[in-house]
Amino acid sequence: MMRKITNNAKLGKVSMLLNILILISFIFSMVMLMKFDKVNVKLVANEPIYTKGVEKMQEVEKPRRQAAAEYDFHKNRLDSLTKFALTADKNSLKNIQGEIERYTTSVKEKKATLHSIDSLIAIEQMMFEPFQKVNQDYEAQVNETKGNFHVAIYITIFIFLLKILAFGYYNVINLKNLRVSSPWMSKSTSPYWGLLAWFIPAYNFIKPYTVFAEVWNETDYILKDKGIVPNDTKDDNNDFYLGLWWGFFLLTFLVMTIIINSTFFGTEAMYNKLSHSGVIIITVILWILFFIQDTIIIRKFNKMNQLLFANQSKL
Repeated sequence: MMRKITNNAKLGKVSMLLNILILISFIFSMVMLMKFDKVNVKLVANEPIYTKGVEKMQEVEKPRRQAAAEYDFHKNRLDSLTKFALTADKNSLKNIQGEIERYTTSVKEKKATLHSIDSLIAIEQMMFEPFQKVNQDYEAQVNETKGNFHVAIYITIFIFLLKILAFGYYNVINLKNLRVSSPWMSKSTSPYWGLLAWFIPAYNFIKPYTVFAEVWNETDYILKDKGIVPNDTKDDNNDFYLGLWWGFFLLTFLVMTIIINSTFFGTEAMYNKLSHSGVIIITVILWILFFIQDTIIIRKFNKMNQLLFANQSKL
């Protein structure tokens, strides 16, 4: 007889292997995040001093624009009068020379004022440069460490996407197994939802769980209904473990992602009130717990799938 049920244990093992790679990559990402945070905290602490220095520089530089404009105006006026004096007649030359003397004095005064302002700016700039240099150094280090973190987290996300594809397809073929093992499953969830459910925004908060719960519960029912496993109640708490698995998933990948983003990449309440190292430790622990639970349920379901495969003649 042609076998209709497929043994999907290898794909389950691939999914479990990817769990290990994701966890290693994520822990490395958190190390990079800690390095970023160490410098970013210094940058944020230095920001009020740097901002105050910038404001003082702006305050000192503000009069220069007016002084420079006045100097340019009087200088241009003096140049125009000087050129006009060369072609003026004797009657107007005397008046022009008086204007030239007046503007010559004015230009000297405006130039002296401009030099005085430039001197004040130079002194303030000299005092500001150490703070500016410190801020620039911190910014360079922040950009470098943030870049390293982004590379690490993108690698983690890439591996996690591979995990979703593997686990999603794992559900697809397990749903197909159910369809060929029981007539009533033809009206159940379509197999393509095993993969598609992960990629629809908002819908992916619950649909992947309901798909896998259906795969699990229907497989368990068939095994008991056909007498392949004893029909006892010792596994009746499977719904609890599946709920725990999905609860860890939402807590880890949704809640903690929001908390990390607000704690490390903002300067609001979470940045100031939460322990940064504590957030990382809790996040890593939650990731470990999720992947442990994920690995446990995949291993348990692999055993159910193998029993279904080995006893398909009884179906």
